[in-house]
Amino acid sequence: MISGSRLILLLFVFLLAGCSASPASTVIPPFTETPTIVPSPTNAAAEPGPALVAGQWTTMFYHPVLEKVILVNGGPDRGKPATDPLELWAWDGAQWSLLSADPEGPSWRNFAGAAFDTQRNVLVLHGGLQNAASRMDETWEWDGQSWRRFDVPGPGFREGAVMAYDVARGEMVLFGGGGEDFEMLGDTWTWDGNEWTQASTSGPSPRFPSAIAYDAAREKVLLFSGHSVDGNEFIDYDDLWAWDGSTWSEIVVDSEKPGPHNIAQMVYYPTTKEVLLSGGGEAEFLGDLWAWNGTSWRRLLESGAPTRSGLSAAYDPVRDRLVAFGGVERPGGTAVSDTWEWDGQTWECVWGCS
Repeated sequence: MISGSRLILLLFVFLLAGCSASPASTVIPPFTETPTIVPSPTNAAAEPGPALVAGQWTTMFYHPVLEKVILVNGGPDRGKPATDPLELWAWDGAQWSLLSADPEGPSWRNFAGAAFDTQRNVLVLHGGLQNAASRMDETWEWDGQSWRRFDVPGPGFREGAVMAYDVARGEMVLFGGGGEDFEMLGDTWTWDGNEWTQASTSGPSPRFPSAIAYDAAREKVLLFSGHSVDGNEFIDYDDLWAWDGSTWSEIVVDSEKPGPHNIAQMVYYPTTKEVLLSGGGEAEFLGDLWAWNGTSWRRLLESGAPTRSGLSAAYDPVRDRLVAFGGVERPGGTAVSDTWEWDGQTWECVWGCS
């Protein structure tokens, strides 16, 4: 059994690198100083403020009331005060503006679970960490204006857990991640806005961080890929699972499939009623794009998508665009702050392009 200190080192190496490699061959890059982000007041988009600097962990979702794509931005691992607030940024199709950096809300953190509840119009955030000594186990909700903290029994500390909102059953779903002792977990929890319920302890093998999305056409939560650690070796997965509200079922695909895409993103694309998979990789970062139609995978692009691991993505229904942000371009690299859009045919870098 790998020790807790050894596992947390492996987690940071893998997540900061963004692809798998055996610990023996992984070179841990020196930390580079990242400009400290000065917090601005909540809803300070109209006032001059700090530049958007990508954190090592980001999540994106579309907010139907604000009619904008919202970015939940993590933070650098050095050069950022521990008490700085978590930042929310809004994308209007042309530029990013700071939407919230609320000192009354959660402090910045990386590798938290986060997803948007489309029925209650609230962002749900759970867990995360700043470093091995600063780990979070609380749950937060953001209603578009302010944050509310919930200190209730539930999953406890999680690093790299994934979350998606199950529209058909009206509850948030959290799966896996690293636990209190940095062990890999494979349990499933649901959140109803007031309390957590452990819904399952079986299904996909313990892992993190997988790609997860709600498939609106099939009314199920899908989970794909991820990795685990066995001794000193990484285990990469390319299996696909579906959650029906009570159990996970593996979807066996005999035809062509993507292969391991660690730290990738899946987003439901209503134009074709498919789930799109982009980013991540195994031995190298991938710039392909795949679509799941409920029966089989099809490769939409072999290249041309942002070639990186750990990017975040969301669909903008007003502009009919898939928006992607950030990620890491190379193993051991720092997060980049560019923004890409896919119009159904091609990817284009539209903001912060080098």
